[in-house]
Amino acid sequence: MKIYQLPLPQNSIIEKALPRIDYFDVYAMETGRPVPVEQLPKLFFESFPTWFMALMGLRETVAGWIGLKTAKGMDLRSQFKNFKGEVGDSIAIFNVMGRSEQEIMTGENDKHLDFRLSYFSRPKGTKTEILMATTVQFNNWLGRAYFFPVKPIHRLVMPIILRRMERRRKGGLSN
Repeated sequence: MKIYQLPLPQNSIIEKALPRIDYFDVYAMETGRPVPVEQLPKLFFESFPTWFMALMGLRETVAGWIGLKTAKGMDLRSQFKNFKGEVGDSIAIFNVMGRSEQEIMTGENDKHLDFRLSYFSRPKGTKTEILMATTVQFNNWLGRAYFFPVKPIHRLVMPIILRRMERRRKGGLSN
């Protein structure tokens, strides 16, 4: 399956969510079957490669040391089980901040940076186009310093996760 990049979708929730966008990317793919948008955030978290989970564990440790928000102490199983994709729902530090028929926008505001991650499921001819759009606003030098090593990993892992989401959806990925 081909993964491709797009500009931020016009008139989307994520496009207007932050006062300033210092970084953005949009990764997309087409799939043959319709995908309800509320399934995408759960599918996203279920599709993390093992090596990325290890990096996220390291991120949690370092973030805790420097006073950034972490998922420590959160009941992730309960969040995952009860997730409906409605504003106010969350998985880890990814809080649903906006919702439309074709988009669920998650994100978090922290002292170093604010981020948004939107999941889109929209018709494209006879297929469905799945998009994941990320925006980041740096709040200070710590945000820029934090994102410097994160950015190349983010750019590497997002297309991988998108592919794994489709494989998992088709029943071919147990993790």
